[in-house]
Amino acid sequence: MTTPLTRYLELIPHIGAERARALQREGCLCWRDLLDASRPLAGLDPTLWDTARAAAEAAQRALDADNATYFTTRLPPREQWRVLVQWLDRASFFDIETSGLEADSIVTLICCYHRGQSLCFLADENLDDFLELLDEVQLLVSFNGSSFDVPRVLDRFHIPQLPCAHVDLRWLCHHAGWRGGLKAIECALGMRRPPDLEGLGGAEAVWLWQAWRDHQDVKARRTLKRYCTADTVTLYMLATHLCRHHGADVTLPVEADLWDAVHTALPDLGRPDVCAEFADLAQAVAEPPPPKPAPAPVVAADLFSIAQMVGGMTDGLSRAEKQARLRERWRAFRME
Repeated sequence: MTTPLTRYLELIPHIGAERARALQREGCLCWRDLLDASRPLAGLDPTLWDTARAAAEAAQRALDADNATYFTTRLPPREQWRVLVQWLDRASFFDIETSGLEADSIVTLICCYHRGQSLCFLADENLDDFLELLDEVQLLVSFNGSSFDVPRVLDRFHIPQLPCAHVDLRWLCHHAGWRGGLKAIECALGMRRPPDLEGLGGAEAVWLWQAWRDHQDVKARRTLKRYCTADTVTLYMLATHLCRHHGADVTLPVEADLWDAVHTALPDLGRPDVCAEFADLAQAVAEPPPPKPAPAPVVAADLFSIAQMVGGMTDGLSRAEKQARLRERWRAFRME
């Protein structure tokens, strides 16, 4: 059985769009057909044909091994939807909130819709557990994560790269002709968030975190979690819309069922009370932003020098090797 991914012949070296069409005319519709062919096709000479067959074998091995990263690192951005289709039923959708957009802002919350569950990782509580979850993830899906969420996560956990494949829906939406941010695209596709979350955005997420951190406002904490979780749920719905846009036979989730699951996991406690130092959220758009939250205290692990963190001399180590050791040292530090 072929899939949109296995039909992408342009993944193979020396095969562009024109040669792919020539191969299709000769009955070669996927990598397997190329491997089963008894002779070179589409004008490829024997040397190039051998190279193409070797690449097709490597792609098939990666697919058999469930190695999504092999494909996300090789397919061009506009073709990443093929990876999304292939791993949609096992994808994890995530979003983060921060204390601001500045370089020194901290990650305050990470939410992930993972295997049908909405998971929340809050700063000062269980944020580091997200690092453990990443080891279970096959394909991580975000909106604008390549530019914002992923770099913040790598910096927060001292890791050189994600241990899993990543697809950014922002660029898939762009190539599909869907413009604007996540909420604008949701609206265009007819998706609606629960009433208590309508109108909330990144600025409100900063204030909600500050209200929880400084005043222990449980309604602010709950609303922040519901807001970020809503982003992950709509990412899942958006991903299915994108797959169907490209002709993939996938089933759209029942939106009401997804929101019911969110309400069950995180019941609505109502909008938070107005904090003394902040403007009312309903008037926030028209008023100046509140003062930037104070940076979180530097954790003890961040006080180590690079040499201390990796456990000795760093001469001769590549940046990736240093960062890999940093990750292990971070794990060890948390266990001390």
